Amino acid sequence: MATHPNFHASAFDGSVQNTEFKFSSLYWHHIYSGPSPNQSVLIGAEATTGLGQSAVNDWTIYGGVGSDAELVARAQGLHLYAGSWHNTFTLRFEIERLKKSTLQVMGASVEDEGEWSIVGGTGDLAMARGVVAKRLHEKTDGGDIVELTIHGFCRMQLPILNKRGPWGGKQGSAVGLEKPSKIASITIHYQEIINSFEYIYVDQYGNIGNTNIWGTKSPNHAEIVLGPDEIVTGMSGTVIKHNNLDVIQTLMFTTSKKTYGPYGNTTNIQGGTTFSTVVPNGQAIVGFFGHTDMKCLNGIGVYMA
Repeated sequence: MATHPNFHASAFDGSVQNTEFKFSSLYWHHIYSGPSPNQSVLIGAEATTGLGQSAVNDWTIYGGVGSDAELVARAQGLHLYAGSWHNTFTLRFEIERLKKSTLQVMGASVEDEGEWSIVGGTGDLAMARGVVAKRLHEKTDGGDIVELTIHGFCRMQLPILNKRGPWGGKQGSAVGLEKPSKIASITIHYQEIINSFEYIYVDQYGNIGNTNIWGTKSPNHAEIVLGPDEIVTGMSGTVIKHNNLDVIQTLMFTTSKKTYGPYGNTTNIQGGTTFSTVVPNGQAIVGFFGHTDMKCLNGIGVYMA
Protein backbone atom coordinates (compact mmCIF):
# COMPACT_ATOMS: atom_id res chain seq x y z
CA MET A 1 0.00 0.00 0.00
CA ALA A 2 1.43 3.37 -1.02
CA THR A 3 2.23 5.97 1.63
CA HIS A 4 2.55 9.72 1.44
CA PRO A 5 6.13 10.90 0.71
CA ASN A 6 6.09 13.09 3.81
CA PHE A 7 5.20 10.18 6.09
CA HIS A 8 7.91 8.03 7.67
CA ALA A 9 7.68 5.11 10.11
CA SER A 10 10.39 2.81 11.40
CA ALA A 11 10.73 -0.02 13.90
CA PHE A 12 11.92 0.94 17.38
CA ASP A 13 13.75 -1.79 19.27
CA GLY A 14 14.77 0.21 22.35
CA SER A 15 12.95 0.73 25.60
CA VAL A 16 10.78 3.80 26.27
CA GLN A 17 11.78 5.85 29.31
CA ASN A 18 8.82 6.92 31.46
CA THR A 19 8.74 9.48 34.25
CA GLU A 20 5.99 9.28 36.85
CA PHE A 21 4.46 12.57 38.01
CA LYS A 22 1.93 13.41 40.72
CA PHE A 23 0.07 16.44 42.02
CA SER A 24 -1.91 16.20 45.23
CA SER A 25 -4.12 18.63 47.17
CA LEU A 26 -4.98 20.85 44.21
CA TYR A 27 -8.27 22.73 44.40
CA TRP A 28 -10.38 23.40 41.29
CA HIS A 29 -12.68 26.41 41.56
CA HIS A 30 -15.82 25.64 39.52
CA ILE A 31 -17.77 28.91 39.67
CA TYR A 32 -20.88 28.96 37.47
CA SER A 33 -22.83 31.93 38.87
CA GLY A 34 -22.43 35.08 40.90
CA PRO A 35 -20.31 38.17 40.21
CA SER A 36 -17.18 36.34 38.99
CA PRO A 37 -18.07 33.10 37.14
CA ASN A 38 -15.25 31.27 35.36
CA GLN A 39 -17.44 29.65 32.73
CA SER A 40 -20.01 30.94 30.22
CA VAL A 41 -22.84 29.25 28.30
CA LEU A 42 -22.36 29.17 24.52
CA ILE A 43 -25.42 27.13 23.46
CA GLY A 44 -28.62 26.82 25.45
CA ALA A 45 -30.16 23.51 26.43
CA GLU A 46 -32.94 21.67 24.60
CA ALA A 47 -36.03 22.46 26.66
CA THR A 48 -37.14 18.90 27.45
CA THR A 49 -33.93 16.88 27.79
CA GLY A 50 -31.30 19.51 28.43
CA LEU A 51 -29.24 18.06 25.58
CA GLY A 52 -26.81 20.28 23.77
CA GLN A 53 -26.10 22.86 26.43
CA SER A 54 -22.49 23.89 25.94
CA ALA A 55 -20.22 26.17 27.91
CA VAL A 56 -16.66 27.46 27.69
CA ASN A 57 -14.58 27.32 30.86
CA ASP A 58 -11.50 29.01 32.28
CA TRP A 59 -11.48 27.19 35.61
CA THR A 60 -8.76 28.08 38.11
CA ILE A 61 -6.79 25.48 40.07
CA TYR A 62 -4.94 26.45 43.26
CA GLY A 63 -2.35 24.77 45.47
CA GLY A 64 -4.43 25.26 48.61
CA VAL A 65 -7.75 26.51 49.95
CA GLY A 66 -6.62 29.71 51.67
CA SER A 67 -6.89 33.20 50.20
CA ASP A 68 -3.12 33.23 49.68
CA ALA A 69 -3.04 29.91 47.78
CA GLU A 70 -0.84 29.82 44.68
CA LEU A 71 -2.47 29.63 41.26
CA VAL A 72 -1.11 26.37 39.84
CA ALA A 73 -3.02 25.96 36.56
CA ARG A 74 -6.03 26.90 34.47
CA ALA A 75 -8.44 24.40 32.89
CA GLN A 76 -9.42 26.01 29.60
CA GLY A 77 -11.85 24.32 27.23
CA LEU A 78 -15.44 23.16 26.82
CA HIS A 79 -18.06 21.10 28.59
CA LEU A 80 -21.39 20.02 27.12
CA TYR A 81 -24.45 18.07 28.17
CA ALA A 82 -25.04 14.80 26.27
CA GLY A 83 -27.10 12.87 28.81
CA SER A 84 -24.32 13.69 31.29
CA TRP A 85 -21.72 16.42 31.29
CA HIS A 86 -18.71 15.79 29.06
CA ASN A 87 -15.50 17.81 29.58
CA THR A 88 -12.57 18.40 27.29
CA PHE A 89 -9.96 20.99 28.22
CA THR A 90 -6.31 21.96 28.26
CA LEU A 91 -4.68 22.17 31.68
CA ARG A 92 -2.26 25.10 31.32
CA PHE A 93 0.26 25.41 34.16
CA GLU A 94 1.08 28.76 35.73
CA ILE A 95 3.93 27.63 37.99
CA GLU A 96 7.46 28.37 36.78
CA ARG A 97 8.66 24.77 36.47
CA LEU A 98 5.84 23.81 34.06
CA LYS A 99 5.04 27.21 32.55
CA LYS A 100 5.38 25.91 28.97
CA SER A 101 3.73 22.54 29.60
CA THR A 102 0.13 21.38 29.29
CA LEU A 103 -2.05 18.34 29.92
CA GLN A 104 -4.96 17.36 27.68
CA VAL A 105 -7.86 16.16 29.84
CA MET A 106 -11.27 14.75 29.05
CA GLY A 107 -14.06 12.83 30.75
CA ALA A 108 -17.52 12.91 32.30
CA SER A 109 -18.41 15.02 35.33
CA VAL A 110 -19.66 13.39 38.50
CA GLU A 111 -21.24 15.15 41.41
CA ASP A 112 -18.96 14.00 44.23
CA GLU A 113 -16.16 11.70 43.11
CA GLY A 114 -14.75 10.41 39.86
CA GLU A 115 -11.90 10.59 37.38
CA TRP A 116 -10.95 12.30 34.16
CA SER A 117 -8.50 10.84 31.67
CA ILE A 118 -5.18 12.46 30.77
CA VAL A 119 -4.92 11.75 27.03
CA GLY A 120 -1.84 13.79 26.11
CA GLY A 121 0.55 16.54 27.05
CA THR A 122 3.12 18.98 25.76
CA GLY A 123 6.43 20.48 26.93
CA ASP A 124 7.95 18.65 29.90
CA LEU A 125 4.73 16.58 30.06
CA ALA A 126 4.87 15.47 26.42
CA MET A 127 2.97 12.26 25.59
CA ALA A 128 1.40 12.20 29.06
CA ARG A 129 -1.30 9.75 30.06
CA GLY A 130 -2.93 9.12 33.40
CA VAL A 131 -5.92 10.16 35.49
CA VAL A 132 -7.20 13.19 37.40
CA ALA A 133 -9.15 12.07 40.46
CA LYS A 134 -11.73 14.57 41.73
CA ARG A 135 -13.59 14.83 45.03
CA LEU A 136 -15.97 17.55 46.22
CA HIS A 137 -14.24 19.62 48.90
CA GLU A 138 -16.98 22.14 49.63
CA LYS A 139 -19.89 23.97 48.04
CA THR A 140 -19.68 27.76 47.85
CA ASP A 141 -22.00 30.54 46.74
CA GLY A 142 -22.18 30.13 42.98
CA GLY A 143 -20.09 27.02 42.62
CA ASP A 144 -17.95 24.23 44.03
CA ILE A 145 -14.38 23.74 45.20
CA VAL A 146 -13.19 20.31 44.14
CA GLU A 147 -10.01 18.59 45.35
CA LEU A 148 -7.90 17.13 42.54
CA THR A 149 -5.17 14.50 42.54
CA ILE A 150 -3.22 14.09 39.29
CA HIS A 151 -1.24 10.92 38.59
CA GLY A 152 0.38 10.15 35.29
CA PHE A 153 3.39 9.17 33.23
CA CYS A 154 5.20 11.12 30.52
CA ARG A 155 8.46 11.36 28.57
CA MET A 156 9.95 14.04 30.87
CA GLN A 157 13.71 13.78 31.09
CA LEU A 158 14.88 14.72 34.58
CA PRO A 159 18.26 16.47 34.51
CA ILE A 160 21.33 14.41 35.39
CA LEU A 161 23.25 16.08 38.21
CA ASN A 162 27.03 16.15 37.95
CA LYS A 163 29.18 16.87 41.01
CA ARG A 164 32.34 18.91 41.44
CA GLY A 165 34.18 18.95 44.73
CA PRO A 166 33.88 19.01 47.63
CA TRP A 167 36.62 21.38 48.68
CA GLY A 168 37.63 21.69 52.33
CA GLY A 169 37.25 19.15 55.10
CA LYS A 170 34.95 16.18 55.55
CA GLN A 171 34.36 16.42 59.28
CA GLY A 172 30.85 16.27 60.65
CA SER A 173 27.74 15.31 58.74
CA ALA A 174 27.28 15.11 54.97
CA VAL A 175 24.69 17.63 53.76
CA GLY A 176 23.07 18.41 50.44
CA LEU A 177 21.20 15.24 49.45
CA GLU A 178 18.46 17.16 47.60
CA LYS A 179 17.65 16.96 43.89
CA PRO A 180 17.77 20.65 42.94
CA SER A 181 17.15 22.15 39.51
CA LYS A 182 17.61 25.87 40.23
CA ILE A 183 18.99 28.05 43.03
CA ALA A 184 16.63 30.72 44.32
CA SER A 185 18.74 32.27 47.10
CA ILE A 186 21.90 31.73 49.17
CA THR A 187 22.47 32.88 52.78
CA ILE A 188 25.95 32.95 54.33
CA HIS A 189 27.00 33.75 57.91
CA TYR A 190 30.68 34.54 58.35
CA GLN A 191 33.32 36.04 60.58
CA GLU A 192 36.85 34.58 60.65
CA ILE A 193 35.52 31.68 58.55
CA ILE A 194 32.24 30.69 56.87
CA ASN A 195 30.19 29.86 59.94
CA SER A 196 27.09 28.70 58.09
CA PHE A 197 25.59 28.21 54.64
CA GLU A 198 22.05 27.56 53.44
CA TYR A 199 20.17 27.91 50.19
CA ILE A 200 16.63 27.84 48.85
CA TYR A 201 16.09 25.92 45.64
CA VAL A 202 13.52 24.67 43.18
CA ASP A 203 13.66 20.88 42.91
CA GLN A 204 13.25 18.75 39.79
CA TYR A 205 9.49 18.60 40.34
CA GLY A 206 8.97 22.35 40.74
CA ASN A 207 8.73 22.36 44.54
CA ILE A 208 10.48 24.98 46.69
CA GLY A 209 12.95 23.52 49.19
CA ASN A 210 15.22 24.88 51.93
CA THR A 211 18.35 23.11 53.14
CA ASN A 212 18.26 24.71 56.60
CA ILE A 213 21.51 25.95 58.14
CA TRP A 214 24.78 24.10 57.58
CA GLY A 215 26.68 25.36 60.63
CA THR A 216 25.81 28.13 63.07
CA LYS A 217 24.84 31.79 62.71
CA SER A 218 27.30 34.64 63.30
CA PRO A 219 27.07 38.47 63.39
CA ASN A 220 27.92 39.04 59.71
CA HIS A 221 25.70 37.61 57.04
CA ALA A 222 24.81 38.07 53.38
CA GLU A 223 21.77 36.97 51.38
CA ILE A 224 21.97 36.50 47.63
CA VAL A 225 18.55 36.50 45.96
CA LEU A 226 18.70 35.47 42.31
CA GLY A 227 16.45 36.97 39.66
CA PRO A 228 13.98 34.81 37.69
CA ASP A 229 16.41 34.32 34.77
CA GLU A 230 19.65 34.50 36.80
CA ILE A 231 21.76 31.35 37.17
CA VAL A 232 24.94 30.57 39.09
CA THR A 233 27.83 29.90 36.71
CA GLY A 234 30.84 29.75 39.03
CA MET A 235 32.03 29.46 42.63
CA SER A 236 35.42 30.13 44.21
CA GLY A 237 36.85 30.39 47.69
CA THR A 238 39.61 29.46 50.09
CA VAL A 239 40.16 26.68 52.63
CA ILE A 240 42.06 27.27 55.86
CA LYS A 241 43.03 25.37 59.01
CA HIS A 242 40.84 26.32 61.98
CA ASN A 243 41.16 24.47 65.29
CA ASN A 244 43.22 21.86 63.38
CA LEU A 245 40.36 21.26 60.92
CA ASP A 246 40.06 22.17 57.24
CA VAL A 247 37.16 24.62 56.89
CA ILE A 248 35.86 27.05 54.28
CA GLN A 249 37.39 30.50 54.86
CA THR A 250 35.82 32.54 52.01
CA LEU A 251 33.24 32.10 49.27
CA MET A 252 32.43 34.04 46.10
CA PHE A 253 29.79 33.34 43.44
CA THR A 254 29.51 34.34 39.81
CA THR A 255 26.11 34.42 38.09
CA SER A 256 24.86 35.26 34.63
CA LYS A 257 24.27 38.81 35.95
CA LYS A 258 27.05 39.72 38.41
CA THR A 259 29.60 38.60 41.02
CA TYR A 260 28.71 38.24 44.72
CA GLY A 261 31.40 38.37 47.39
CA PRO A 262 33.90 37.36 48.50
CA TYR A 263 32.41 36.65 51.92
CA GLY A 264 34.41 35.54 54.95
CA ASN A 265 37.84 36.44 56.28
CA THR A 266 39.01 38.47 53.27
CA THR A 267 41.78 40.23 55.23
CA ASN A 268 43.73 36.97 55.54
CA ILE A 269 42.74 35.43 52.22
CA GLN A 270 46.39 34.79 51.29
CA GLY A 271 46.64 32.33 54.16
CA GLY A 272 44.11 29.94 52.60
CA THR A 273 44.24 27.36 49.81
CA THR A 274 42.21 28.58 46.83
CA PHE A 275 39.66 26.61 44.81
CA SER A 276 37.33 27.54 41.97
CA THR A 277 34.95 26.00 39.47
CA VAL A 278 33.22 27.36 36.37
CA VAL A 279 30.46 25.43 34.60
CA PRO A 280 30.57 24.68 30.86
CA ASN A 281 28.47 26.76 28.48
CA GLY A 282 24.81 25.80 28.57
CA GLN A 283 24.97 24.49 32.16
CA ALA A 284 24.49 26.02 35.61
CA ILE A 285 25.31 25.34 39.23
CA VAL A 286 21.91 24.20 40.50
CA GLY A 287 22.74 23.20 44.07
CA PHE A 288 25.38 22.46 46.69
CA PHE A 289 26.57 19.66 48.96
CA GLY A 290 29.26 19.39 51.62
CA HIS A 291 30.04 18.72 55.27
CA THR A 292 29.35 20.56 58.52
CA ASP A 293 30.17 19.89 62.16
CA MET A 294 27.29 22.27 63.05
CA LYS A 295 29.85 24.91 64.10
CA CYS A 296 30.98 25.97 60.63
CA LEU A 297 31.00 24.96 56.97
CA ASN A 298 33.73 22.33 56.75
CA GLY A 299 33.48 21.56 53.03
CA ILE A 300 31.43 22.47 49.98
CA GLY A 301 30.86 21.16 46.44
CA VAL A 302 28.42 21.93 43.62
CA TYR A 303 25.78 20.16 41.58
CA MET A 304 25.75 21.06 37.88
CA ALA A 305 23.08 20.43 35.24
